[in-house]
Amino acid sequence: MSIRLFSLKGYVHLYRSLLRFSKMSVNDAKELVYWLNTANIDSYSKAYPDLVLFQSSPLVFCKRLDGNERPYRTEVQLYKALETLWRNIDIDVLMSEQREAIQQMKCVMSNLEFDFYKVFDMEIDSPITVYGQCRKHLIPFEDEPSVCMFDEWLYLPTA
Repeated sequence: MSIRLFSLKGYVHLYRSLLRFSKMSVNDAKELVYWLNTANIDSYSKAYPDLVLFQSSPLVFCKRLDGNERPYRTEVQLYKALETLWRNIDIDVLMSEQREAIQQMKCVMSNLEFDFYKVFDMEIDSPITVYGQCRKHLIPFEDEPSVCMFDEWLYLPTA
């Protein structure tokens, strides 16, 4: 299994997006992102045992989440980022706090799916959404869609 390690910059995007698109408090979002980060690091360490990785303390990591990165433009981007993070975590290496964070992340994803379905009457990963145009990463491309539906994105005026 190939595990990708994500940078702090990606976690800042994720954190700010959780604040924007979910009903999480600042502290809850920071705690969730911290434990997801440690789960990713631990998974990467298991996949590549010859590499030495260092984890920030919770205080230092959470302070660095207050960076300048923008949140994702759409809930589709947030969903795809969470899905990508989930695929880069090995559940077998996790401790209880990390497992709880994974469960919380799955709840956030379910809420995003449910809310999206209520608004658009379709699945968030449907081919007619911009799901396929969003990057499988925590750091979005600059030109990723700013709307949720593919046909709307095609006809947006360009700058």
